[in-house]
Amino acid sequence: MGEQRAQHRIPVSAAKKVADQFDLKQCLLIGWDGERVHVVTYGQTEADCEAAAKAQDFWTGRIREFSFKGEAS
Repeated sequence: MGEQRAQHRIPVSAAKKVADQFDLKQCLLIGWDGERVHVVTYGQTEADCEAAAKAQDFWTGRIREFSFKGEAS
């Protein structure tokens, strides 16, 4: 846990709002500002938070390298 995460460009409250509006237990929001990818997660319970964080880790580790390419060129 020595790694510090950067401040979220998308606040967790935005992910919570989406989860509440659509009755979701977990929410993963991904945004692209033309230069960087921004990701935030929300979970209703501690277990949901952990699952959403794993989804974020998967996305940032495996899928991100293929996403948005070609659109920013």
